[in-house]
Amino acid sequence: MTIATPNVTLIAHTTINREAIGALMDIQGGSTDAETLVTFAGRSCYESFHRPNKATYHDPDYIERTIFEQQHGSIMEHASATLYFTGVSRAFLTELTRHRHLSFSVVSQRFVNESDASVVIPPAVRNLEKKHAKGASMFDLVTNVDLAEDAISDAVEAAKDAYGILVSVLEDSGLTRKQAREAARGVLPNMVETKMVVTGNLRAWHQVIERRTAPDADAEMIEVMTMANNILHKVAPTIFKEKK
Repeated sequence: MTIATPNVTLIAHTTINREAIGALMDIQGGSTDAETLVTFAGRSCYESFHRPNKATYHDPDYIERTIFEQQHGSIMEHASATLYFTGVSRAFLTELTRHRHLSFSVVSQRFVNESDASVVIPPAVRNLEKKHAKGASMFDLVTNVDLAEDAISDAVEAAKDAYGILVSVLEDSGLTRKQAREAARGVLPNMVETKMVVTGNLRAWHQVIERRTAPDADAEMIEVMTMANNILHKVAPTIFKEKK
């Protein structure tokens, strides 16, 4: 059983036409392209490119007031970012695709051979040792961890065996490889790894991250979307504050 670990990579984000924006508004040295674009979009509504208010002269102050205090989040929609997620589960995919303002390109189980697919261990299982460290005897600790790991290993191996048998039987019956894998994928568990490219404007990303890092969110979502937030911090640090 190969275990995958979550990873989030920034593969694309908005860049600005500095000449065009600079002709109307000074581009401040400490701002990223995304922050400059968001500021430009907001100031375009009132043609306040000359920054008349000292309190919001600097982009971070303008963004803080406009987006977070006045709740004019629409200006975030002009900048976007594309992330590549690996080491995440099919359960994670199901949760994330509920957010319809994101765009997805996901590895296809109809085409890709899943007989050797990696699996994503749920955080609750990975953290089992830590959770039982207080007040548990060493025997109880080892027993609980071993039981959980054995249960996952047995389930995964059984599912992979069933997958392999189904693909073989269905191909022998005359189905194409794609058709066989399409049917056989039904026995695969939610913890099978998937990979996806996801694009969203900064408002969509901000809303998803805020919701999916809340204490009552799915544990894997909290973990991975915290990673996404910290990646997006590089794109727009005034919008995505670093999370631990």
